Amino acid sequence: MKRIEESSQADNQLFWTNILHFVLTTVTVGLWAPIWWWSINREEIKKSGLFHQFDNDYWDYIVERDEPPAALYPLRFDLADEIRFDA
Repeated sequence: MKRIEESSQADNQLFWTNILHFVLTTVTVGLWAPIWWWSINREEIKKSGLFHQFDNDYWDYIVERDEPPAALYPLRFDLADEIRFDA
């Protein structure tokens, strides 16, 4: 019986060690992400500013929302459907 309790206690300790490792890894990667993003985009940031791309994405969204690309509209050659194209 004592051996089962020791095994259960070791499993419990291993579980919490794994949880702690996961949390610390996630926090560490989360803290480094802005630094990696800045180092990858630093030339563009120097040219256009820090929030330039966010502004472009916003205006692209507004334009596409108000006037979607022509590819989203169905192609109609004749409103009465009198023209047929046979291949």
